[in-house]
Amino acid sequence: MEELIRYGEKFFDELEIAVYRNRDVGVNIELNEVSTSSVRQRTITVIRGIKDKRIGISIIDSEDKEEIKKAIEEAYKMAKLNAPDEKWVSLPEPGKYREPKKISKEVKEVSPDYFVDLATKAIKLALEKDKGFVVAGGGGGAEWSESLIVNSHGIDVFQEGGGAYFYLELIGRKNGNVTPGIFEFDAKLGLNLEVEKVVEDVAQKVKWAYNVEKSKTEEAKVIIGPWAMASLLSYALFPAFSGERVIKETTPLLNKVEQKIASELLTIYDDPFHELSLKPVIADDEGVPTRKNILIENGIFKGFVWNNYWAKVYGTESTGNGTRNLSTGGIGIGFHNIVIEKGKESLSDLIADIDHGYLVDGFQGAHSSNPDNGNFAVVANPAFLIENGEIKGSTVFMMSGNVYELINQIYAISKEQKVIPFHGTTITPWIAFENVKIAGK
Repeated sequence: MEELIRYGEKFFDELEIAVYRNRDVGVNIELNEVSTSSVRQRTITVIRGIKDKRIGISIIDSEDKEEIKKAIEEAYKMAKLNAPDEKWVSLPEPGKYREPKKISKEVKEVSPDYFVDLATKAIKLALEKDKGFVVAGGGGGAEWSESLIVNSHGIDVFQEGGGAYFYLELIGRKNGNVTPGIFEFDAKLGLNLEVEKVVEDVAQKVKWAYNVEKSKTEEAKVIIGPWAMASLLSYALFPAFSGERVIKETTPLLNKVEQKIASELLTIYDDPFHELSLKPVIADDEGVPTRKNILIENGIFKGFVWNNYWAKVYGTESTGNGTRNLSTGGIGIGFHNIVIEKGKESLSDLIADIDHGYLVDGFQGAHSSNPDNGNFAVVANPAFLIENGEIKGSTVFMMSGNVYELINQIYAISKEQKVIPFHGTTITPWIAFENVKIAGK
């Protein structure tokens, strides 16, 4: 790559070349059968050059040297057409990187047949559990990625890794009643997916859903499960941690560093090297070293995350949270592996301690939440009624409010955590809230 950097320096003051290789293997399940399987491979090279503070970007589906040279020339043409970015300072310098985590190459080489077998096994197990079950959907797969980030300041970072996932969606039919689709999943850094547990857990939830209970408008205790928790926080809370929003003054957390913003039970941090992480990267998409960044510690807000650009505009350092949009080539601020620290009680104990309340497995409408103020309005579905410490049946209700008020209503957190493989990765336990306002349906 040094030859290409030197070539690019004929045109630019600074140059970055980022090469991404991906291999995706996947299968899909539809109506009790494995419907499709596929293998997809792709290479993308992104050129980002700066000339007189004018930025030019070019993206190609190749890593051929001659094609990259042409892409450099195209990026230069684009830079000449763009207006100068007067806030631009410079591309990042090399830093000190952690030792890469040892990753099994089995994910890189796995065949679709492996996931066909997993899916076939899961379908068989599910249909044996209950004659009323229909495997409405599901699937499994693995992703292997490799990236190389180099720039004209000496950054030269290669990293690789991958993970696997499996999920199953069941519908139950009993006495003329049909449950909504309910799903369960597993995600791991390797191929040791717990298919039997996925089937067991989703089957239990469908059996709960056979009995339909009405919810009512009230204030109640609510346990929010990992998938629902991750979806709500990803839209209503996590964007507020971005340093870009500090500069644009669009975060409710402005001037609140070291202030209490949540229950003292809540600790949240971004750490790609957490033991359950699916993405243990040593560098972000600009080649800046990653690190553990504490966001909330025992309810106290500890600080924002930054990429190189906005950090230098603000006069601070990047926290290693630069993430690249491969459609545009631009760099934003994102997370690698957000962790909500686990608590001390088991989920079963949390449920057993509730005389009247609800367990929420999923939210609909979380994407419409407003990160500028933390307001949200969602439908809890699937959700389950808890009476006298037991699940009595499925229900649906509306839940609206403000996420900052909600995270102050936490009274317990489970010791179990689950990996949610979207928006980077989120690792979260089940979280119990009190005095939650809900609107019954």
